Amino acid sequence: MKRNLKFWTRHTWESMGVELGATALLAVLALFGADGLDWSFFASTVPLFLCISAMFGIVMINSGSQSLYVPLLISLGETRRNVFWGFHYFRALVIAVTLALCALIWLAAPGEVSTAGLRSLPTLLCVLAAVSALGSIMGTIFTRWRWAGMILIIIICGGGGGMLGATGAIAANGGFSQADTLMLVSYLMKTPWWLAAAAMAAVALDAAFQWVLLRKQEVRL
Repeated sequence: MKRNLKFWTRHTWESMGVELGATALLAVLALFGADGLDWSFFASTVPLFLCISAMFGIVMINSGSQSLYVPLLISLGETRRNVFWGFHYFRALVIAVTLALCALIWLAAPGEVSTAGLRSLPTLLCVLAAVSALGSIMGTIFTRWRWAGMILIIIICGGGGGMLGATGAIAANGGFSQADTLMLVSYLMKTPWWLAAAAMAAVALDAAFQWVLLRKQEVRL
């Protein structure tokens, strides 16, 4: 189990590099597109770019992990139980690190947006958990039924790519105004009950679905 956790921890840091790279790209676009930039306000918007990058990255990395790393670990003799818990540990660690970075940035750049952002962390947790579960389910389906998984990948990645592209376009034009950003973050301050329920249901469905297929999964060397 120790070797398994070490592997997934290293995979987490590598995945965070992709997430931080996408965030840096969006931040640079926002810097070049801004006119008379308020640095304090800009810093308070970086966590929003980070969360958007995390959602897109989580879907892609979860899917790739299910179709590549999970079968690889089983072929190397790792037990299915350890692979199952190690993969969920990796997902939880990515989300925890993302939210911790958001909180640190908001604490370092006080203001109305940052205050609202800190209070929106529970909502962001639900969103990231649901998106992570969706990416994992997509990877599991692709491993078991490639045609169905490919359809899901096209639909989800098309939507995610569009969202990331729209965010990049907004960032290149200076990003959201302070009033719009505050309105967006304020909307996230109150976690809707249906979002919390959907996140828990998605995580539970993903775990059950993955475990059932993982027990039957065969890996040919």
